[in-house]
Amino acid sequence: MKTNAILAACVAAVALLGSAGLQAQAKYPSRTVEVVVPYAPGGGTDNLMRMIAGIIEENKWSPVPLNVANRVGGSGAVGFNYLINKKGDSHVVAGATPMVVSGKIEGRLPGNHRDAMTILMVVAIDELMLSVRNESPFKTIEDFMKAARAKPGGLTVGGTATNSEDHIFTHLMEQAAKIKVKYVPFNSGGEVTAALMGGHIDAGVMNPNEIVAQIEAKKATNLAVAARKRMTDAAEVPTFAEKGYEFYWEQMRGVVGPANMAPEAVKWWQETLKKVTETKKWQETYIKRNLLTPTQWVGEEANKYLDSLNGKYEAALGALGAIKK
Repeated sequence: MKTNAILAACVAAVALLGSAGLQAQAKYPSRTVEVVVPYAPGGGTDNLMRMIAGIIEENKWSPVPLNVANRVGGSGAVGFNYLINKKGDSHVVAGATPMVVSGKIEGRLPGNHRDAMTILMVVAIDELMLSVRNESPFKTIEDFMKAARAKPGGLTVGGTATNSEDHIFTHLMEQAAKIKVKYVPFNSGGEVTAALMGGHIDAGVMNPNEIVAQIEAKKATNLAVAARKRMTDAAEVPTFAEKGYEFYWEQMRGVVGPANMAPEAVKWWQETLKKVTETKKWQETYIKRNLLTPTQWVGEEANKYLDSLNGKYEAALGALGAIKK
């Protein structure tokens, strides 16, 4: 009897420990999650993370609140450095742009997607376009290029941040078309749109989601897109290449956490983001409306895609003189 009692106690203890382990894993998230947007409100990354947080909250997939916070400055460096400094904190995530690769190359971030962050999912590929307001004298991309050649450095092109995707796009456009413009950096795509619609800049480097409301209201026009083929849901917009200005540039969008996130946190985010990206709201209101290419890349697939950007950013940022010696 004594042996049976001891055996029963051991079995109970093991069961209790197993139950405690499952409860510990099931606890994530156990407190408010900070969702960092490294750029100002109204831009592409802000729209992305507010859409994701909104879908999660609408479906009650999180037992705790998701607090979206804009941490602006340094062309994204402030927000991403904040995330990197949260190493091991599973309750902080951020909207990811290619700066998770380029920031280390430039020397503005101490690490990248491999050594300083945890890639949770690459959720979409975003195109980059040159847009104008409808009051602009430039009705076609040919009009814009002709004016730029006639007045080197005289036309202003706005974009988000310095040495960013928008800045690189502008540089590549100058090289392909043999023109010179003045690049004007802003804190977010929302600020670029406001400056464009206010007539303070001649054109803006835009992601579709940043200008779609003005396009739908017939207040703005997309002159050309830096894609390899025309966008399915905006077939009227020509590519730069087909107009004789051959260059291509795209922007990934995703969600990252700091390094050393707990495995259960990574699992929760990957599973939850998969559910988000399979909702009708995501596919129609975010992907289709904003002319995005949907993806669900996680783990090594996501990391290898980001690895493939290294050479492109080293070449482009080197040409801009943005790489610290």
